[in-house]
Amino acid sequence: MTTTPPSPAVRAPLPRVTVVTFSGHQQPEVRDSPNLRTWGALADRLGHACCVWSGPRLAARRGPLRVVQRPRRPGPHSLLWAAGSVRIGVRLARAAARRGETVLLNGAEPWGWLSASIVSLIVRRPWLMEIHGDYLHLPAASLGRWRRAVLKRAVVFFAHHAGGRRVVARSMLDALDRRGIPSVLVPPRLLPVWEHRLERDRPPLSDTRAPRLLTVGRLVSSKGYDLLLEALAELVRTHPGLRLRVVGDGPLRAHVAEEAARLGLSGHVEFLGARDVDEIRAELARADLFVISSRDEGLPRTLLEAASAEVPLVATSVGGIPAACADWDGVRLVPPDSAAIASAVRRAIESPPSAEQLAAVRSRVLAEYGFDTNIDALAALFRSVCAR
Repeated sequence: MTTTPPSPAVRAPLPRVTVVTFSGHQQPEVRDSPNLRTWGALADRLGHACCVWSGPRLAARRGPLRVVQRPRRPGPHSLLWAAGSVRIGVRLARAAARRGETVLLNGAEPWGWLSASIVSLIVRRPWLMEIHGDYLHLPAASLGRWRRAVLKRAVVFFAHHAGGRRVVARSMLDALDRRGIPSVLVPPRLLPVWEHRLERDRPPLSDTRAPRLLTVGRLVSSKGYDLLLEALAELVRTHPGLRLRVVGDGPLRAHVAEEAARLGLSGHVEFLGARDVDEIRAELARADLFVISSRDEGLPRTLLEAASAEVPLVATSVGGIPAACADWDGVRLVPPDSAAIASAVRRAIESPPSAEQLAAVRSRVLAEYGFDTNIDALAALFRSVCAR
């Protein structure tokens, strides 16, 4: 007598989820950015993603991804941005509910937390709090004592009320854990384009007479550009051919440019403004050394991009950077201090990491921060918050 083997279990399709995400962080003036690509991939995995962000006006649909951007002015005017975002978010969430989809609200950065939490109360759906900065360890120089105190209280308040919390660095997970607030570590991700090696015109630091430095980030106090410029003023005394290219824009652009002129660095520093992914890759292909001078960080994506591009790194040991770089050979970490930054850059120029060291770091970064790996983890986190 023969028996028929049991049929394999048929896995039920996962329910479709609509994530309505809010971010008060200023988006770049481009229509193709890491955030757009990230949320497009999440929309494909979940069902739909509706993004209500701060930035230049933009309304776009890309398959299951919908993006609405509205300008946000700083200070009390941000309340108007939050109020408008709540109105849009409620409409998007209710439309998804009418389609029979599971709805999750997602808030990133302080004004996004406020918007997501209010929409959650109105539509009675859970919300996930995304914490991208190491806000509980901010130095006063980043924001000032009063704003720092308010922000730390806001982090703890919203974290207690959120349905889930996602952090991007070990230092942030530990800080919340000490306060009895559980969170999930899902680090930033590299875009798939970083899996392709850059074509360089010469190996990094092969000509130490005219080293080419690069930094990428918003021109705000927390990025420590004043520290970097002071370090550069010291370095050009011994390396007069040194050049620094700054990619990024922000409220301090005019001030930072004036500071560079005051220090006599006008011929050594070039401010390029915001650039898209392909342009940043082109800058990294020309760079001899990548410098991060931040006073505070979560885990900067620029750190991962520079490492994947096999560019030597000097970075401040703040936030999630030390834990991420713990096993990266040849990376120089220093305190957020101009003299320390200058010393580390000088040592990197005089004794650069080998090509083998740079390649090994690249392999580690691609394995740990690959796009699909991290997008899958984030999609799983969203579904787990919906299931609670």
